[in-house]
Amino acid sequence: MTPDGVELTVQSEGKQSQSSLLMMDWGPTLGAVRSRFQDIARAEFRKHRKHLGVLNAEQEAAIEALLITTVNKISHRALAQMRRLNHRLRRLSR
Repeated sequence: MTPDGVELTVQSEGKQSQSSLLMMDWGPTLGAVRSRFQDIARAEFRKHRKHLGVLNAEQEAAIEALLITTVNKISHRALAQMRRLNHRLRRLSR
């Protein structure tokens, strides 16, 4: 294969990959990322729980809710931006 042929093959493969990414439904992927962030927050709470002293179930639930809310607020902007970018790219590719 000539260098020009290799270049055309690489360009074609790149365009196919790009099309696959654009057609992919990012909703489940972004939801999974958010869930993973929440899982990390819960794991960190369990890891450091012993340093918090005596807490009743209501206090533990309040701390976990605070952590999850914080993770959601921190991740919301980035995940929403990724979602908007994907929508824009889909519109441009039509």
